[in-house]
Amino acid sequence: NIYLTPFDKEIENRGAKFVRFADNICLLYKSNMAAGRIKRNAIKFLEKKLKLKINEEKTVARRAHKSKLLGFEILSCGKIEDGKIKLGMCRAEKRRIEKLKDKIRSISKRNRGISLERLICELNQILRGWINYFARANMVQTISDLGKWVRRKIRQYAYKLWKTSNSRKHHLRELGVKEWQLNKLPCSSRSYWKMAIMWNRYLTNKMLTENLKLIDMEKYYKEVHGKHMSKDISKIYQYGLNKERMLKGLAPM
Repeated sequence: NIYLTPFDKEIENRGAKFVRFADNICLLYKSNMAAGRIKRNAIKFLEKKLKLKINEEKTVARRAHKSKLLGFEILSCGKIEDGKIKLGMCRAEKRRIEKLKDKIRSISKRNRGISLERLICELNQILRGWINYFARANMVQTISDLGKWVRRKIRQYAYKLWKTSNSRKHHLRELGVKEWQLNKLPCSSRSYWKMAIMWNRYLTNKMLTENLKLIDMEKYYKEVHGKHMSKDISKIYQYGLNKERMLKGLAPM
């Protein structure tokens, strides 16, 4: 970060908008022509002045719309109109969602043989970390779909783990399922994934979150997302005030 400070100053002096996180750089401009020019100048500065080898995949110059950085895809830019702050929108890249699903598939393999409680504990750690990282993204529907998919994976795992009809009834009875419901419990060895759908009326969402302590993804995301948005609005408001003060020749607050 210290070594690349001259690069930051150079790009700022050229009036370009950019985002840099460590050695990941995204240059943003209004037109593709301008973006190409600023990218060539940036690469020239980094290679000639700072003697650095450039990774073309990480050094991108394009319009902000649909640009990608650190797993995020930018959908719109924020702005201040008539004193009101309108935040931009972004979402998690599809490949990051698929990567998360691959990780969940790996730890929820039916042949792992770990307890359901341990599996949910591992899932909670992964899901909390992923949501915390992408909390700024606008993805209510994505989180909802992921939550349904994760719960189905858990039901599939439980169905296979408990093996026999008597064992399944015993574990569900301990979780609070009534006897008359257990008498109608469907059992089949044909497709665990299909049986997981039928089990949502027995191993309910409430049981998973309250009895087995599975994270409520939708609720957790809304809480963390709300906190991040409040902080961002506060920062942008402060930035706007400081910009006005500097234009008037006053020192920033």
